[in-house]
Amino acid sequence: MHHSLNLAGFRALATAAGLLQLCRELEAAKLLSPAAIDRVRDSMFNELMEQAAPARRHDAAFAAHLRRRLEGLFSGAERLGDTPILPS
Repeated sequence: MHHSLNLAGFRALATAAGLLQLCRELEAAKLLSPAAIDRVRDSMFNELMEQAAPARRHDAAFAAHLRRRLEGLFSGAERLGDTPILPS
């Protein structure tokens, strides 16, 4: 999936923003279950971990930060433009 998405140019923030909004809309309309949202979020997490620098791929603090960030984005508590400091 990583290579297909990369070739299609899906690394853009506009695409991520659209996906997040679409998930929120589908969930609000009761067309997407919380379990489905979890699967989408897990897929995004796995892809972002795959794209991370090799040193970050096994960094528990980075993984926890990324999970919290995705939860905030999916819940609407955070926006894509927000840039919290990454753990060192």
